[in-house]
Amino acid sequence: MKHGLFEIREEARQFITRENLSRGTHWEVLDPNLKIQVPRCAVPLAVKWVPKTYGLSAPNVAVSCGGTVGGSWEKHWNVFVPVTSKR
Repeated sequence: MKHGLFEIREEARQFITRENLSRGTHWEVLDPNLKIQVPRCAVPLAVKWVPKTYGLSAPNVAVSCGGTVGGSWEKHWNVFVPVTSKR
């Protein structure tokens, strides 16, 4: 069973909405890579900024799962979702 990219993107959108409100920024969430497939998460998703030390060419947020549904081939995962400035 796969975790839906729509839900992953929505988590990223909620995170960015909170960031924009608290920091007065104007970030907008783009689509995650549609080829990504990850197992269903059994715990609430977490979202944070991807550190600049990762060397990505543009800002991204990481939507993370700390524990997947039993029997999954992966026990945890991160999906990087790109963001861009609206200005």
